[in-house]
Amino acid sequence: MSGQDDTDFDDPGPEPDAPLTRGEPQGGIVIGEFGGGAVAAGPEATAEDSSRRLGVSSTEIPPPSVAAPPPGGIAIGRMTGGAAASGPGARATNRSEHFIEATPQLIEALALLSVHDGELGTEAVDIEREVRTNGGVEQGRLRRLAALAGRATATVGGQTAAGVAAQTIIGMLA
Repeated sequence: MSGQDDTDFDDPGPEPDAPLTRGEPQGGIVIGEFGGGAVAAGPEATAEDSSRRLGVSSTEIPPPSVAAPPPGGIAIGRMTGGAAASGPGARATNRSEHFIEATPQLIEALALLSVHDGELGTEAVDIEREVRTNGGVEQGRLRRLAALAGRATATVGGQTAAGVAAQTIIGMLA
């Protein structure tokens, strides 16, 4: 023997419910709903997600049932973004962009904050510009704005325009 596995890879594989033996692909990935990200299966498979997406994923419709994939494969019931790969050396990379949509509530909150002096007002104006250009704002920028508004609220009380805007933004991020 040469020390190599003598499994015949042209063989279609074991019968259902038959135990796996050495050299056969192991398992697989089953995903009912895949709203973004990256998934990879198989020897030396890699997955990377550096995404930024617009909007919030809806969970109103339950994910479909998904049949088990073939050994080493991937089965996805519903995929609305992301990347999937299967097989030896498979790579899955997702570089989509995720933004919070420009809702009327967000526009109103930005208007309330943009009249403030200093960093809070400057950030609100910059985000307003991003919203008009892209139709939304990057989640991280909105988190930063909410923190700035929260600090401004803490210094003068929670019933200020900054407090109302901060609560609106925090609600959008939840």
